[in-house]
Amino acid sequence: MIVLPYLQDFPEIAADTVTDPTCAVIGRTVLAAGCHLEALVVLRADGEQISVGPNCWFGEASTVHIADSVLPARIGAHVTVGRYGLVHACTVADGCVIGENAVVMDGSEVGPDAVIAAESVVPPGKRLDPGWLYAGTPAKAVQRIDGESLKRLHRILRGVAGHEAEDSSVDARIVRASNPVGALHRRPGAGVAEFARAEAYIAPSASIAGELDLGRDSSVWFGVEIDAHQAIVDLGQGSNIQDHSRVHLAPGERLRIGRRVTVGHNVRMAACEIEDEAIVGMGSIIGKGTVVRAGGCVAAGAVTEPGTVVAAGYVWSGRPARESRILSPQNRSLFALGVDVYVQYARNYRAGPRPSADS
Repeated sequence: MIVLPYLQDFPEIAADTVTDPTCAVIGRTVLAAGCHLEALVVLRADGEQISVGPNCWFGEASTVHIADSVLPARIGAHVTVGRYGLVHACTVADGCVIGENAVVMDGSEVGPDAVIAAESVVPPGKRLDPGWLYAGTPAKAVQRIDGESLKRLHRILRGVAGHEAEDSSVDARIVRASNPVGALHRRPGAGVAEFARAEAYIAPSASIAGELDLGRDSSVWFGVEIDAHQAIVDLGQGSNIQDHSRVHLAPGERLRIGRRVTVGHNVRMAACEIEDEAIVGMGSIIGKGTVVRAGGCVAAGAVTEPGTVVAAGYVWSGRPARESRILSPQNRSLFALGVDVYVQYARNYRAGPRPSADS
């Protein structure tokens, strides 16, 4: 796997950890015994700590990240995170199941043995009671989860041998995504060196094809795929595309991302235009021809229909996304701070050591 210090902090990884060569474990990550990381898993503790308890399992392209200098990510024992699950600067207690494409956001606390259904979003700062199934955007309590059902959900996501029939069960529909992301079009790392430049950062497990114009202090993070063969992607100054986001363009198409834009983790984007200082929230899907006006925001988990125009200075949320509220001055300030954090990340990663391979 890819093992990277961040500044002076090195990961602590138990010797019996099972990993894939494309995984990335970074910075102040502490990974306890018996954990399993599928392909492209990212544990990014660059600016705060990630602690992972024993016997946890992370599905393909799942992500754990922190809020820089503000909030760590804490994961208890025997937690299962499905494919493209995102655990961001929150606390997930023992025995929990996080479904495929689900997002748990900053400051949330998920109680023991709780289940977050596939494609659900837990908003910032929520406290979820133990032993319940939570579903939706935003995620709400749906039903109690008994012990046997909880065990089956863990087995389904972990693909436990001898239990293959469970993957077609009613329980499987709880944690399997109805709109799965699908496999990468290109292998991790492909095309990265071609686009490297001194003023920008591209993570080693990203994959890139097409014409990519990188602005100064821009960044493309771990597991991102930009598949734009015979197409064009413009990434403006100070903008970032965060871990495991996907950009898929047809020949002749163009994606324009302006200056100081944040594209969150696990976003899926078609050909569209994102103007300066806009925000594309974690786990959202941006339809073809969408325009996000300057300072506009697509909320976490939202889905824009083709041709949607997100108004400047407004938050659009829902599936399909609709205008929901004006962006507050506090939101604007926090989003600007987030951009500054990623600009500094890009500079620090560029200046740091090259990744080491560790098996």
